[in-house]
Amino acid sequence: MIEFLAEYAIWFWLLVFVTTIIIEFMTVEFVSIWFALASIPTLIISIFMPTNIGLQMIVFFLTGFILMILTRPALVKYFKKNIVSTNVDAYVGKSAIVIKEISPLTRGQVDFEHMNWTAISSEDIEVGATVRILAIEGNKFIVTKINKEDLN
Repeated sequence: MIEFLAEYAIWFWLLVFVTTIIIEFMTVEFVSIWFALASIPTLIISIFMPTNIGLQMIVFFLTGFILMILTRPALVKYFKKNIVSTNVDAYVGKSAIVIKEISPLTRGQVDFEHMNWTAISSEDIEVGATVRILAIEGNKFIVTKINKEDLN
């Protein structure tokens, strides 16, 4: 059995490399890239020590976990900061003008970037008031009135 494993160890680690690369391309998170990279030194070890299956396994798992622990947080942070919010998410925090009165019991409307949006609020807000968009729920803005002092 050891002879069989030793004879095909190179092909096994090459298969592990290709499989983990394919899995990585099919997922959205960094999951298997570390083990794809770990299979490279293991493949090299299998060339020079094909019968030492235990060492190959230790090198593979140890290298994979060390790579994951040391580099994954930095890569995740790097790629997550480049994510741009959707156009609707970018509206949160911006201001709009009330064009139809808003009260806690009735929906109103606001003009935001020359588009009319349904708006709700926990307070009464009169036509012409400036509001801040707190959140977006479905197709409605959740807004709060901005005091004139806050505009400056």
